[in-house]
Amino acid sequence: MTPATNNFREFETGNEFEPKVPIRFIGSATPVSDFLQLYDNRKTRENYRLAISAYLRCFNPGSFKRPHEIDPHAVTYLRELMGGRNYHHDLRMAGNIFSRSYAPMTANLYLKATCVWLEDSGFPLSRRERSRIFVSLPPARAATQEIELKRRVFQEMYFELPDHIGVLLLTLTGSGMRLGEATKLLKTDLDETQSRTAVNIRAETTKTKTARTTYLTQEAADALDDYFASRKDNDPRVFPFSPLTAQYHFRKTADILGYGNPDPATKCRQLHWHMTRKWFISRFSLAASKDIAELLAGHEGYLAASYQRYTRKQILKQFKKAEREISILR
Repeated sequence: MTPATNNFREFETGNEFEPKVPIRFIGSATPVSDFLQLYDNRKTRENYRLAISAYLRCFNPGSFKRPHEIDPHAVTYLRELMGGRNYHHDLRMAGNIFSRSYAPMTANLYLKATCVWLEDSGFPLSRRERSRIFVSLPPARAATQEIELKRRVFQEMYFELPDHIGVLLLTLTGSGMRLGEATKLLKTDLDETQSRTAVNIRAETTKTKTARTTYLTQEAADALDDYFASRKDNDPRVFPFSPLTAQYHFRKTADILGYGNPDPATKCRQLHWHMTRKWFISRFSLAASKDIAELLAGHEGYLAASYQRYTRKQILKQFKKAEREISILR
């Protein structure tokens, strides 16, 4: 590989040269901390931090976890790469270690995140090289055996949860929103002028940083109206509490009802908030378009094309068609 000039590096794949890639973090005393600052989402930063830490521990065993503890190891490693160390071999070795140490989805996530960090640091990978690196990893699928999604389970959870968390449960199962999106909703994001309450999810609150609109089932809209009427505060938020509060009550209630038992193999919980999205997409797809179910839930692969393919009137019509299936208290 030809030494970089002007902080750029060229790399060769076959007989063609791909575009130059900026070397952002070589020479920095804090290459991991600087990289993490590129991302606004706290969970995204956390995933990258864990991935890079796990990768560097493959070559420097230790207990370093925080960015300032990882940075010195990262500086040393990047210098070795500049000196000619084979990072393709390192990635393949790390992939083998990850596949033995983590669940399949986590192993794939960590390796992909590491590849992004290396590429942003000036050490790119062609599509062919990525394929060779990931070939040894098992398919990225969940290892935890979750409980079967049944209406009865969500009904029991709803009646046992505190009132404000129960309303949140109906909102998520009836709209396909993520927990973090729902807890960042403002009352002004709700539009009740249509036949079903529309929820305008702002771009800055979504995982994909893309604004979208979804709808609420009638039972969720009615529950929200009752919830607003009972509140004495002037908080502009729809749900004036944090995701951690919602997580605490959900886990506590699942334990009370006997749904909190972890998977014996992975020790992970078999009932969690994300299953409301799985419920929404799977049940919606039984009665109406799966594309629109994915679109309303905000899956990135569907957002780019689907809004151009369907009108709002068509989307709302499909939502009404599926409403009975996604309702919990019908």
